[in-house]
Amino acid sequence: MKNISIFIMLALAFQLANAQVTPEPPATPKNSTYSSSSKSRSTNESTSVSVSKTDDDYKFRARFPKNRYGKLKNLIEETLGGKNMDIGKGYSKWSNDEKVYSVKLTEKSLRMEVDLNVASPDLAEKVEALGNDAKIIISGSDIKVEREIMQREADRMRREADRMQREAERLERQSMRDKERIKRQAEREVARMKREQARIKRDAQRIEEEAKRVEREAKRLEEQARHKGGVSSYIKRLLDNPKTTYTATSGSNLNWIWPEVQENLLAALLKDELISSASDVMFTSEKDRMYVNGNELSKAKYEKYSRMFRAAGIQPNADFSFYKKDNHIVIIGHNAKIKKVFSDLHKKGFIASTDEAIKLQINGVSITQNGEKLTTSKVASYNAILRDNGIIPAPGKYIEMKKAGSYRLGYSLDTNGIVGTWIEEDR
Repeated sequence: MKNISIFIMLALAFQLANAQVTPEPPATPKNSTYSSSSKSRSTNESTSVSVSKTDDDYKFRARFPKNRYGKLKNLIEETLGGKNMDIGKGYSKWSNDEKVYSVKLTEKSLRMEVDLNVASPDLAEKVEALGNDAKIIISGSDIKVEREIMQREADRMRREADRMQREAERLERQSMRDKERIKRQAEREVARMKREQARIKRDAQRIEEEAKRVEREAKRLEEQARHKGGVSSYIKRLLDNPKTTYTATSGSNLNWIWPEVQENLLAALLKDELISSASDVMFTSEKDRMYVNGNELSKAKYEKYSRMFRAAGIQPNADFSFYKKDNHIVIIGHNAKIKKVFSDLHKKGFIASTDEAIKLQINGVSITQNGEKLTTSKVASYNAILRDNGIIPAPGKYIEMKKAGSYRLGYSLDTNGIVGTWIEEDR
């Protein structure tokens, strides 16, 4: 009884010890590429084929009816030849001494093995192709028929490949034609654009010439109108504008010569009975002629008034038109040296550049530069520069440089209009 108890305890201990050991997982096949098998049955026949291939080896196993033996033997002999063939009792075997490959055929079975680590690629491919042909024979199909089918499929694929190649070549030719066509279109478009640009340039020149002609004609008609005492609607609007209101004052200490000129001019015109009233006057001085209210002054009167203007400081070539209605005046210069004004201001250090926007409101007794009112001493200096360049300051009048080559002198009208002179130089 004691011996039985000891045996039971030992058995339990052994089982507990085994229960605590973790079983090792099964080894995973190395790089198994594929494994397949097939079976088919017909009357009194059965076949089976198993093929496996890994990175290391290729294996073929098959069983078949005896009537497949002859075709299989012929296939193997045609493929491997008889050099490494060994015929034994009930089998034929092909192999080499290095055991790189082995093919063993019996009346009802076929085994093939190749060591892929040692075999050349050609040998491995040959044995694998042999296995594919053997499967066809074992399945009962005619290998020649299968090969013909495969050849026809290969031929079909070749024809398809040829067709695709021809299509690719056609598309390439089409691409080249399209490329040439697009190139020709681009060249035609460039030529058309050049012609269009040339036409636009010609039109622009023609329009510019026409604009200059119209401008000359407008100046001629305007000059004729001034000579006859005509006053444009723009001047009339300015004479009704509060900004042209003139208050009699002395501007001698500011180098503003117009107050003295206007006083002496009106007095002389009244004395010479060239005007009947000082409230409505239109006076023009240009070149070698003068006109007052549509009447041309005689040679003697011209000389008299020219001396008066020169004595007051008006330059001999400073042509101008003076309009007066009650206490409103407008003075338009006809040949002022606008560009030189800004050059002189720059030389004197009053402006930093001759290519920046500057607008001067030149009222005579005061001047604002870009909205900033100048000191009395600067007003005197600016008025002297204006006088020396044939410009007469007056209430509501301005001179402006928008940029180098773009200048204005006169009176603003509405938002964008100007009555006076504007210059736009080609740059």
